[in-house]
Amino acid sequence: MTDKEDRTINNTISIKASECPVTKVTVYKDRAEVCREINTTVKPGINELRIKEFVCIDEESIRVEGKGAATIAEVSFQSKYVTEDQATMSEKEKALNDQLRSLTEEKKALDLANQKEILNRQWKVLDQFAATAAKSGQVEKKDEQVLFKLDDNYFKGMKEFMKEYKAIGKQLENERLDLERKNEELDRKIEAVERNLNDLRGNYNTGHENRECIVVLEAEKEDKVYLVVSYVVMGASWIPSYDLRMFTEEGSLKIFYYGLIYQNSGEDWNDVKLYLSTAEPSVGGTIPNLPMTQLAIRKPIKFTQRRSFHFGKASKKLYEDDNNDEDRTCTFMANVFSSGDTMPAASMPVAVAEVSESTTSTTYEIARQSTIPSDNTEHKVTVAIIELKPTLSYLSVPKVVPHAFLQAKVVNNSPYTLLSGRTNIFLDNSFVAKAEIKAVAPKEEFECSLGVDPSIRVDYKPLNKVSSQSGLISKSNTTTYEQNIEIKNLHNYAIKIVVRDNLPRSLDEKIKVTLLLPQIDNKHPEKNEKVKLTKSNHLEWDLDIKEMDKVDLVLKYAVEHPASEDVETTLAIGN
Repeated sequence: MTDKEDRTINNTISIKASECPVTKVTVYKDRAEVCREINTTVKPGINELRIKEFVCIDEESIRVEGKGAATIAEVSFQSKYVTEDQATMSEKEKALNDQLRSLTEEKKALDLANQKEILNRQWKVLDQFAATAAKSGQVEKKDEQVLFKLDDNYFKGMKEFMKEYKAIGKQLENERLDLERKNEELDRKIEAVERNLNDLRGNYNTGHENRECIVVLEAEKEDKVYLVVSYVVMGASWIPSYDLRMFTEEGSLKIFYYGLIYQNSGEDWNDVKLYLSTAEPSVGGTIPNLPMTQLAIRKPIKFTQRRSFHFGKASKKLYEDDNNDEDRTCTFMANVFSSGDTMPAASMPVAVAEVSESTTSTTYEIARQSTIPSDNTEHKVTVAIIELKPTLSYLSVPKVVPHAFLQAKVVNNSPYTLLSGRTNIFLDNSFVAKAEIKAVAPKEEFECSLGVDPSIRVDYKPLNKVSSQSGLISKSNTTTYEQNIEIKNLHNYAIKIVVRDNLPRSLDEKIKVTLLLPQIDNKHPEKNEKVKLTKSNHLEWDLDIKEMDKVDLVLKYAVEHPASEDVETTLAIGN
């Protein structure tokens, strides 16, 4: 008999795992560590605590710690197959079906297509009204031509109208984006409920394992004890998400750092202390051995007569072999492939709570208690709100996209590491775009696009082209191109913006490109004000535009080439 069989159990305590409150959860990228607390009373002698109905957990990860007048003598784990209760399964399925029906009705009531069509019609009416307002100034007729009186009252009225146009347009755009966000969120919830239903239906008539943890406690007297049981569950993960909110008048950038948690472990985490860890237990902790690469002169490969090649009816003896087949095969393989030490497979360590003290990872403690049900849907918790002072600038490449992009250069002065993840960008409390942010360490400088600013209007007008021919004997064609760009600042403050366009570059001496406007002194670049020609043959205007003002830019150039030759235009990607 073993010592275990000789022991007499003086007291047996049975409790369900679901009855032991979860106090702490640390979520990793592909799993989670759960801590449950147990308060019970032990009697003198050997006490056996049986914690029943665990979800699927990593058996090797179970740890038990405690306080009180008792000693933890043994911790073990066992599984028993039991048949799933049909009534319980039906009740779960009914609840999921009700949830799916409710979400489907909510999506139908949203009526995304119809609502977007209404918003489009409202935009059309607004634009038509703007076009009418632009022509509603005082006019007089002279020689049957209509002339505008562009007096102070006209400009004052237009200025007030543009403010209203901006406000109404922003409201319509916010409504459209809000509809799309609600529709995406409903789609994610519906997809998650359908997955849970499929998983549940897959368990019909299959039963499940009843997993049980047994803790043996030795006590000298009756006393109350406090235990903490920790274990690792799969089916849990988290990813970072951000809201970048730029307040242009204040010149401040707030980064709302969120953790999006998904879990389908089979147990709900209600009102728990939550930690998010950047550690990756699945990567392992064993440092791999680097194999040795060896070089050797390749020897001729010999074959015996019984290894001869047959060509039709003739048989040719290629080489004599002085060694046996086994040795020859080994020599051949060693020569063809580099030999060396075998790389051991990296072992997977058990995740433990001390990971928060590791120098290779970061753990974020969520300030508020959190509830994360096992529903495989997204649950958002706030990690931090980081306020930074960025350096702002606008950039527009209207030939590609006729919009102005707001850019921010900023130093991460917070103690938080920003992991790569998706970002929602808000400009003055208006949602403008979605983007991705790269990983940023504390004290590291980074740049991020804050999306398109709708209050900066960029009008890239149609290209004007005039062709002419010159020469009597050697005729040449000259085409003059004129590109007009209009930039409007609808903000009530001045802005700085860089506008970029390209000047064609000749790759053939027969083709001559002459820049006519703007005039640039290439020999004395310092004399050029607010405009330059880069090495990539890009023209860049560095502009200051006052509030509610506009700037007109002109790019004019001539292309001359022999009349007998055709010019081919190609595009090259560059900076």
